[in-house]
Amino acid sequence: MDSFLLSRGPMKNLSSILLAMLLMPAACIQVPDLEPGTAPDSGSPDTRPILLTWLSPTSDSSTNGALQVQVEVVGPVPDRVELLVDGAPVTTLDAPYSLTWETWRVSEGTHVLVVRALRNEQVFLSAERTVVVDRTRPWMIAQVPAISASDVAVRTPIEATFSEPLDGASVNGQSIQLVAEDRRLDASILLSGDGRTLTLNPTSPLPVNQRIEVVMADTVVDFAGNRLESTRPAWVWSVPAYLQWGAPQTFGKIEESTAVETSLRVGSDARPVVAWTQNGTVRAKRWAGEDWEYLGAPMSGATGSDIWGNALQLDPEGRPMLAWLEYTTGSQNQIHVRRWNGTAWEPMGTFMTTSLAQGYIPWMGFSSGVRALPVVAWRERNTTQEQVVFRQWSGSNWVSMAAPVPMKSSTTINYMGFDLDVSGRPVLTFSETEWGKAAVGRVMQWTGTAWADLSAGLGLLPMTRVVDDAGRVLVGGSGWGDGVRAGLIKQWDGTTWVTVGKPLADIAGGMDPGVDAMALDSLGSLVVLASEAPSATETASRIGQTQRWTGTQWEPLGGILKPSPGSLLWGLPDLALAGDNEPIVSWTEKVQSADTVIWAVHVYRPNH
Repeated sequence: MDSFLLSRGPMKNLSSILLAMLLMPAACIQVPDLEPGTAPDSGSPDTRPILLTWLSPTSDSSTNGALQVQVEVVGPVPDRVELLVDGAPVTTLDAPYSLTWETWRVSEGTHVLVVRALRNEQVFLSAERTVVVDRTRPWMIAQVPAISASDVAVRTPIEATFSEPLDGASVNGQSIQLVAEDRRLDASILLSGDGRTLTLNPTSPLPVNQRIEVVMADTVVDFAGNRLESTRPAWVWSVPAYLQWGAPQTFGKIEESTAVETSLRVGSDARPVVAWTQNGTVRAKRWAGEDWEYLGAPMSGATGSDIWGNALQLDPEGRPMLAWLEYTTGSQNQIHVRRWNGTAWEPMGTFMTTSLAQGYIPWMGFSSGVRALPVVAWRERNTTQEQVVFRQWSGSNWVSMAAPVPMKSSTTINYMGFDLDVSGRPVLTFSETEWGKAAVGRVMQWTGTAWADLSAGLGLLPMTRVVDDAGRVLVGGSGWGDGVRAGLIKQWDGTTWVTVGKPLADIAGGMDPGVDAMALDSLGSLVVLASEAPSATETASRIGQTQRWTGTQWEPLGGILKPSPGSLLWGLPDLALAGDNEPIVSWTEKVQSADTVIWAVHVYRPNH
């Protein structure tokens, strides 16, 4: 009984406990997790992970030298922390797990960095971080305009391409500047999204006849901190006042060519046509939009002939007409005229020649004025007589249209030329020098029955002339104005010569000024090409400037026109006006060295 009592007590307690458990609501018993930094119970192995977080370098970093490497380590203290480069350990990191890694030991290029932590037999890895090691300086691989370019438009894009991306933070208006010879130019600076293309946008057109340079400071760097390569040529170019219209024109071996006597007109299609004499032939080209194209084959009248003069004019339909003077051994001098019919040059009648016995022709001129019928004139002489003869195209042949102008055989004649008035009557100008006397200017006008001498009081040596729609005769040349030698333009008012505006005394501080060519624009305003020798030591060449008469003053149409670098202007230029009244100039330039002379015909238009 005592045993039972002893056992019954515990049994009763156990039943009570079971009953209480059945009556309790359902519940979970939770054991809290350990934080990573919380140590486990004593005696248990520490299996917590080690977390490795990059502090530096940043993603896709670039460097040209030392690189700061640092990671944050969270969790158990590792036995060792290592830096792996491209999968291979290169060094260890001690707490606080940072170091300065000298990248000179690895090659240039892209490298993958990983930090590895080891604890007991466990390995923990950071995320990968890509780093570019770049010790090469960036450089310009292309520029617009090109380095040393000499024919740059004032509104040309300014752009450079680099060998690798630049750091945009280093590109600004202080580190990159656009500079002319005399001042800094305002321009916006733009770096492309890929960092490889730099664009400068000037706020105004570039100044002409100056050297322009883009100057880059050594603070301009790539993303690795490498400075721009500084040993390469400076980015410098020239902006002329006039741009070449297409390439210079020549033929054959340039070192064996002699190009002279250029003439220029603008056809009804608004495209300029240029003609010149070279290697015993006359050649003509028309602007085709991108380049000059030949109008037919080179022309000459006979095999073995020598051609000197040529003159280009337009018929009423705007078709080019070309006249030239030809010398042939054993025969008289000949003057040929042909007209372009759209596919070929067709003769306008038979050739003309001197009317004097045993005479020769030292000069020829050709003009169509504002009339439908062109006129050819030439100066002819023999041992006893000298005169100027005029012939007009009748539609089928050349007929006499004015009495010959008698000339003094003992004089030297220069700059002879003529134009036609609205009635088709010629006005002839030239300078005349008698032995032992100063040169004088002569102007002769055909009245329809006789030659009127308008030379008295001219006061200049005429080089060019034009007759306007009102019949007013205007002459340009060289003379004295305001007490100095100057380019002068004078107009005949019916009784006397009146100077038009102020003398063109000084274009660019040169010598021997004059007026070489004249033309009337579509509004009847006079446009002239004035020129002068560059200096007292450069009298063999010329520089020029086109100017327009506004009715009250001379207005420059651009800057100073100069021959190409290293060239000399050779012979008289010619002037024509495009459809927008823009002046176009043609002239022959010569480059001479110790062993060769190179000639070429250049056509220029204002750079604006």
